[in-house]
Amino acid sequence: MFHRLKNDLWRIFALLTVATVFLLGATPLALRVGEPAFAPWGMFGGLMLYGVALSHALRRLMFPYVDLKAIAAEARRSATGAGLVFVGVCIILATFLMMSSSLVHASELPVNAKLYLPVLKAEQTTWWSTMPAPATLAAQVEQETCASLKSRMCWSPRAELRTSRERGVGLGQITKTDRFDALGELRASSGAALAGWSWDSASLYDPALQLRGLVLKDLQGWRASLGSATEADRLAFSYAAYNGGIGGVLSDRRLCAGTLGCDPGRWFGNVEHTSLKRKTAAAGYGQSFFAVNRSYVENVLIVRRAKYDSEF
Repeated sequence: MFHRLKNDLWRIFALLTVATVFLLGATPLALRVGEPAFAPWGMFGGLMLYGVALSHALRRLMFPYVDLKAIAAEARRSATGAGLVFVGVCIILATFLMMSSSLVHASELPVNAKLYLPVLKAEQTTWWSTMPAPATLAAQVEQETCASLKSRMCWSPRAELRTSRERGVGLGQITKTDRFDALGELRASSGAALAGWSWDSASLYDPALQLRGLVLKDLQGWRASLGSATEADRLAFSYAAYNGGIGGVLSDRRLCAGTLGCDPGRWFGNVEHTSLKRKTAAAGYGQSFFAVNRSYVENVLIVRRAKYDSEF
């Protein structure tokens, strides 16, 4: 009995260890190989292994005297018993498949995304056909508009945020403050592409113009992110620029260049840690502008992306 308990504890410990490695290592490994989309699947694998460890522990607590190994060995002595063992293994495998299915189900597309994804794909193809990871554009819309995937304003052209500091509108939350007008600046730099899009007309809520503006603004950030070590780093700089401004990213990279051991061509593990952005919580946001900017990049490139990969 003691020997079996010792083996069980080691088995549970091993499962928990591997699960933790999956969860903590999925993102760094995905970024190292240049495929951020792999990260969510590593996390899912870790969660499934936690479930296996928990089920094993519960089985031992509820049925401490049942030795499945001995039962299986005895069952295999007859054709019927071997068949029952086979059926049991199939049930276990089916359970794992159901767990996987539930994880996929949890990543279903928001209702409005099904309406506007074709528009986003059309705008991306027209204005940035060489975009290396178009699914991240969809993840960006989700990041900008979805308080939750079931919220009414998730993927809605009418999504709007107002604070004492700014106003953000639409699928890309184009922003206006007392200091700058992102819509006006983008329209001025994009020529005829955004002609007619304005704050004081119904065109403000045009989904095609909103998504065109999002794609063109991301493209500006991409073009300003020269000297990036990888495409993933360049995308990270681009999305950091969308959220916090190109000037802010360039400033962060200069600060990194002057920091011992920091590579200004790499976002992850380097520039993401160097910034002059305020690190104290801002009124109306619940966190600092530094934290908002850094989490924005991670959410777009890693956390929210996987569900859209098959759409592009």
